[in-house]
Amino acid sequence: MQMIADAVNLGKPTLYHYFRSKSEILFAMHKELVAELLEAHNARAMKTSRPDDLLEGLCLDTITFITEHPGYVRAFFEHYHDLNEAQQKEVKEQRRNYLKMVTDIIQSGIDKKLFVKCDPRTAALGFLGMCNWTYQWLPKDKSTNVKAVATDLSKLFLKGIVK
Repeated sequence: MQMIADAVNLGKPTLYHYFRSKSEILFAMHKELVAELLEAHNARAMKTSRPDDLLEGLCLDTITFITEHPGYVRAFFEHYHDLNEAQQKEVKEQRRNYLKMVTDIIQSGIDKKLFVKCDPRTAALGFLGMCNWTYQWLPKDKSTNVKAVATDLSKLFLKGIVK
């Protein structure tokens, strides 16, 4: 809690005025992450229905959020079990919905014969794992070209690595 208070230039007592516990902070961070990712996706989906464009956009959104809010993302992935039971239930539901959204995009690509036949859920999990894990290895400096990283990862996912 002290690290969080320091990061936002507040005293711990002031922080506790807004949040009663660490789990409330983690839960608020999760809700902000999901809301921002969904908002960006929905805006993109208004412009294109191409599954490949949508997946590349999701990858870019994820990596952009990771580079702009590294602490949020680390907390999101590493402190999930600090949430209370009701918060975990809601987070699980949001994650299931997000996975379904990605699975549906991949199924759409299969139906349109843009993607090879595969299990869309497995492909979605692989895609999300690839994008989400960048929080572990992506350089933390501002020189990282986030768009290039997202494009490369999306290309590897969408086209594979075989010549």
